[in-house]
Amino acid sequence: MNMTEKIVFFSCTILFSLLMAITPVSATAIVSIADFSSNPGETITMPISIENVTDYGTGTISITYDASVVHVIDVTSSPDSTVLDWNPDNTTGIVTISAWNIEGVSGDIVFANVTFYAVRSAGCTPLNISVTTLKDISYNNISVMTKNGSFSILCPSTPFMVCGYVFYENGSECNSPEVKITNLNTSKEWQAETHINENFYQITLNSGADVDATEVLQFEVTSPAHSQLNITFHTVTLEEINQGGLYNFNFTLKTASFDTGPSTYPYPSISGVHHGNFTPKRNITVHQIFTYPCAGTGGHSEYVVFCDYETGERKIEVRWNGYQGDYHNITVSPPVELLKNRVYNYTIITGSYPQIIHRPSYENDYGIITCIKFTDINGREYNDWIPAIRLSP
Repeated sequence: MNMTEKIVFFSCTILFSLLMAITPVSATAIVSIADFSSNPGETITMPISIENVTDYGTGTISITYDASVVHVIDVTSSPDSTVLDWNPDNTTGIVTISAWNIEGVSGDIVFANVTFYAVRSAGCTPLNISVTTLKDISYNNISVMTKNGSFSILCPSTPFMVCGYVFYENGSECNSPEVKITNLNTSKEWQAETHINENFYQITLNSGADVDATEVLQFEVTSPAHSQLNITFHTVTLEEINQGGLYNFNFTLKTASFDTGPSTYPYPSISGVHHGNFTPKRNITVHQIFTYPCAGTGGHSEYVVFCDYETGERKIEVRWNGYQGDYHNITVSPPVELLKNRVYNYTIITGSYPQIIHRPSYENDYGIITCIKFTDINGREYNDWIPAIRLSP
């Protein structure tokens, strides 16, 4: 190779390297949905957009939303993208959409058009985008980033006041109560305002945004020591919305007790030794332990122990007094308080044919009881036998 050829060769090499260096890298596509709003009860259709895409071929994209505010009722194709399938879940609040363009398209396109329906009289929700796949016509992955949007219902909220008084079981005033309110339709929670030396509570919500007619409010009202409570469910009426709230909505508390109630299917039943744990959801004073018997039998508990899981301290240890008087009950004297959210291990030895809850665990508003092991008098073991009992003052 002569000098001239060498110069030409190296010049071409350098030029090629420079061209490679300045060749643009494939840009990241942006998948987005805008912020938008509508009036209550209206529908509105909005696009899922993909900006700066090269040779779009196929994709699967999801949008999550608050189903108490908006529902997805339709998804349609665009000139750029044909919708193959869409699956809305208006209970959990998600729609998943699959679409394609077999010929490919580049630039700014519309992946799909989504129709939303405003189900509340007021409210808003984020619209969060998730891209499962986005590929070009050669089925190569396309780099992508997302921009989320939101949906708002245009309606001025009006105040909705809830207020009243709280009393102990004996009728005396319960000062400084705890009043927790939950909208069971939206899962929103609030704590009402109370004062140390008053049994009055109040809270101001917004009709439409926080609560609407036909929705169910759960009131969980407890004394300061959590030893008495009242759990009430109330369906809000249109009249109450128009009146601006619930006034003089009063509560009388009751002493907390844990009661499995009688078993729906008490058989098979047999005596034996139950081991498990119990966690109260509030403070429970135990003076009586009642064992539900199978019909026509003398089912009872003969020995009951509750130990603190952390310390091992025996909080309750009582024995049966035989078939005399109310023999389905065992008295705990002096009464013992089992504390909220603390775990207690139990051993319960039963006699005759007590009712059995045939489940690994049982839960209600006052606590949860779990079977670890039940050994019957014949030595057979089970992990889903719970004695039907009541722990009460």
